Amino acid sequence: MTDAMSTCVAALRESLAGADYHCETPVGARTVRARFIGRFEQHEVVWDAELIALAGAEGAQFIDIGAPSERGMPIKIGLQVACIDQPTLQKAIIMVRNYKRLRIGRHDFGSEVNANEKI
Repeated sequence: MTDAMSTCVAALRESLAGADYHCETPVGARTVRARFIGRFEQHEVVWDAELIALAGAEGAQFIDIGAPSERGMPIKIGLQVACIDQPTLQKAIIMVRNYKRLRIGRHDFGSEVNANEKI
């Protein structure tokens, strides 16, 4: 990654002061924004995440990763839940940190996706 991303990671790490992530909007809503440190393509990055509750909407759950920006790696995560509560947010962070083959673009997952297309 770039020096800009390294600077972004260092700044977030300092502002977290030992916390695991920074939530920019209140949890319990249909959309929550949070930033956390993780890895992407073997580099440490700041994930600039938007989590979206999809309950009642048609379509599969998804992860959509954009190009790096001054805020880090943008990632949208759509989940079949009624709202993004604290446990859902924490599980999503763990999912992103644990998945090693993430790549830029949209990736659908879950029961509505053909088994051959799952990430």
